[in-house]
Amino acid sequence: MATVSEALQLAVQCQRSRRVNQAEQIYYKILEQQPNQPDALHGLGLLAQQLGKPQTAAKFLEAALRVQPNFVKAWFSLGNLRQAQRHLPEAVTAYRKALAIRPDLVAVHNNLGRALQQQGELEAAIAHYQKVLELQPTCTEAEANLGNALHTSGQLALEDYARYAALNHELGRACQRSDDWETAIAYYRHAVALAPNWAIAYYDLGTALQAKGAFEAAQVCYQNASDLTPNDSELKDFLTIYRALL
Repeated sequence: MATVSEALQLAVQCQRSRRVNQAEQIYYKILEQQPNQPDALHGLGLLAQQLGKPQTAAKFLEAALRVQPNFVKAWFSLGNLRQAQRHLPEAVTAYRKALAIRPDLVAVHNNLGRALQQQGELEAAIAHYQKVLELQPTCTEAEANLGNALHTSGQLALEDYARYAALNHELGRACQRSDDWETAIAYYRHAVALAPNWAIAYYDLGTALQAKGAFEAAQVCYQNASDLTPNDSELKDFLTIYRALL
């Protein structure tokens, strides 16, 4: 077998190219040599989450953190896992552990802001989004998230609505291209909240909802898009066919 470092690099390459079984085999071989190797435990945790096994993922990530309590990537991954499970207080704790070790991590600040925003802690969320933009002024995701938090808290200036609607729509389409439909839906919802007369945003929200099986909610969005573009006969025909299929 190659050195542990070389094996880890190979496992990560397999993981990135979605050769899950090969990556898993390599990680387990590493653990045969070094049963508490933190990077292998972390990698298995990410694989388990990728395979839809959150409890197994948590087991591996927590094992990695027992071995290496200052393992920033593992704290971040655990935060992401808990956020995906909607265990928001646990996600916040994990993200804060990561930032206590590395306070300059843009992705952690952004995800912590999202978790806090989902809990209704808007001012704290805004502070983390602002920190992201201080560290990385070109971060579109954090800029959109900041605008959404400001909008929800009633602090967004009216003249900024259109710009933030466009940012949300752009991010929604980016998530849609990567098949991250849930996040796409969230961004599209923000877009239509900020620009309620924007037909294409309603249409794209309908597409995302349809992909997730929310067919009646999708129909409402398609209807809104059609109402906003009464001369679009193609859209009207599409809506007629869609209704017939429900």
